[in-house]
Amino acid sequence: MRLKVETDSSAADIPEMREMPAGEYLQYVKSELFFIDHHDVLRSAMGEYPLAVTKEQIKLLIQYLQEVQARVGA
Repeated sequence: MRLKVETDSSAADIPEMREMPAGEYLQYVKSELFFIDHHDVLRSAMGEYPLAVTKEQIKLLIQYLQEVQARVGA
């Protein structure tokens, strides 16, 4: 089953993120992009949809991020 999520949340834009110092970006990630709910599920803060439900899924998500790391930014 797939969920359709509609939100009127706002996020940092590309220029704003490009200018963020590392500490501010980390705080943004922790407070504005992700959260772990009371069932220990990693969720998107924007739409509250689940991103990873198991430790294996977290590992796969990290693996994916490592794979695309070279393609992002300069």
